[in-house]
Amino acid sequence: METNILKWARRGFWVVCAGFAFYAAYQSRAQFLMWHADAEGAARLLPPYHGMGYFARYAFVHFWLSYVISFVVARLFFAGAKWLNARRGGMLFEKEELYFLTIGLFVSGHPGWIFYVLLVFVAYLLATLIVALFYGPHARVSFYYFWLPCAVIVIFLNTYLYQYAWYTSLLT
Repeated sequence: METNILKWARRGFWVVCAGFAFYAAYQSRAQFLMWHADAEGAARLLPPYHGMGYFARYAFVHFWLSYVISFVVARLFFAGAKWLNARRGGMLFEKEELYFLTIGLFVSGHPGWIFYVLLVFVAYLLATLIVALFYGPHARVSFYYFWLPCAVIVIFLNTYLYQYAWYTSLLT
């Protein structure tokens, strides 16, 4: 049975993907127009002086690649989590939880998805320790409420971490 949350989570993932595609397309177009307006310098990087391939590669690497990588990673995690959940009889994740995981991985971008996975596990470990202290060793904590808040934290951390060379070197 499909719940309303599952419907919205599934739709939300594809809306987020479309939003990032439109944003990357907008950035690519803006870059093209900016280079085209510079008659003496950057305009020589565009046709008829150079082929369109240079600009296409530039736009792909600078505006699209991070989210293409995170999309592939998110879909791999989705497939792996779905397989693992089916193997365990549906005891690990709620159905909509897989979409929360996928959305979090995708919006974190690359290399943010690496920190996203680490942050989710650290937050889960801390929550499990706290719950175990207060309610005993048999109390359980679900990942359900960690996926999206951790993604928001990683998005804010990305803006801070991009100033460091070791972080930006993960992009290549």
